[in-house]
Amino acid sequence: MRTTLDIDDRLLDALMTRSPGLSKTKAIENAIDHFVKSDAYEQVRRLRGVFPAIVDRTDELDRLDRERQERLDERRGAGR
Repeated sequence: MRTTLDIDDRLLDALMTRSPGLSKTKAIENAIDHFVKSDAYEQVRRLRGVFPAIVDRTDELDRLDRERQERLDERRGAGR
């Protein structure tokens, strides 16, 4: 997408100094990408502690399933 921007010369110079060998377009894209990712990370970080921790209950569910299956098998065996 083509866009015309009015960017402060000092900011663009500072960005280009930190991005040797990149075109202005690529340097600005990288800066925007970094900002968006950093902001998303911060938003997720702020949610820490808001939601209860997810606990792996796989072993417990497997045990309950085995016990249930054993009871069903016992009932089926007793009915023969």
